[in-house]
Amino acid sequence: MGDGQLAYVTGDPEWEPKDTAVSAMNDEMRALLTGYLEEQFAGRPDLLAKVVPSYPPGSKRGLRDNGVWAGALTRDNVELVSTGIREITPSGVVGADGRHHDVDVIVYGTGFLASKFLTPMTVTGRDGVDLHDHWGDDPNAYLGITVPHFPNLYLLYGPNTNIVINGSIIYFSECGVRYILDCLRLALQHGGHALEVRDDVHHAFKQRIDEQNRQMAWGISTVNSWYKNAAGNVTQNWPFTLLEYWERTRQADPADYQFIGDPTLAAPRLTARTVPSIA
Repeated sequence: MGDGQLAYVTGDPEWEPKDTAVSAMNDEMRALLTGYLEEQFAGRPDLLAKVVPSYPPGSKRGLRDNGVWAGALTRDNVELVSTGIREITPSGVVGADGRHHDVDVIVYGTGFLASKFLTPMTVTGRDGVDLHDHWGDDPNAYLGITVPHFPNLYLLYGPNTNIVINGSIIYFSECGVRYILDCLRLALQHGGHALEVRDDVHHAFKQRIDEQNRQMAWGISTVNSWYKNAAGNVTQNWPFTLLEYWERTRQADPADYQFIGDPTLAAPRLTARTVPSIA
């Protein structure tokens, strides 16, 4: 269940069509997962048709179930409605098919601003540049940790450090902390001045990670997901092995950085903004 799983969500350019699978191995994974659902929903073809995803495995976050989820949906007092919602009325919900459903409680699953890293803070870098203006809708960072023009700003769980199928996000945070500590060591060795990742190093990293993400199930598929920004670019996921991230974050390479001589630039300025409560 580690790096070997990546092969099952890596696309094959020759595989067509890519609506429900992106490669032969991905199709094999789909068959295995569908077989599990067929077993769980035996005798309920109406439910099976609603719960089998219409997109390739790996293109969205998968649900891990020990049978409890399927068991809940097959209860006599449970109805799964998948038509979509047309409107909400004082007493319930009207589906896209025009049918009204009386309900006591509505739970809003409205998601979150996945691409708005560091929201709601204002982060100001060199020459007064605002981080969110600098990023726009395409947040990016070298190794998901450092950003050009923002010396001594270090991120954990930054852009493209989300792990989809082959590991734990805690692992990435541990690797990131080790890398940040090594950056601090480099800064101290250079008189305590600020470190800033070089533009060319950052650009090469971003280009490579964007290209690989476009080859993965979550990048090839046209299905909408929180992995992608408004332009369809994957700003969240790490498409390579866990081993590679471990190797690349074991030690900071001073050749990747420029050292800023002015100690007044040693840290970006962070300001918290007040945001409305969702309660």
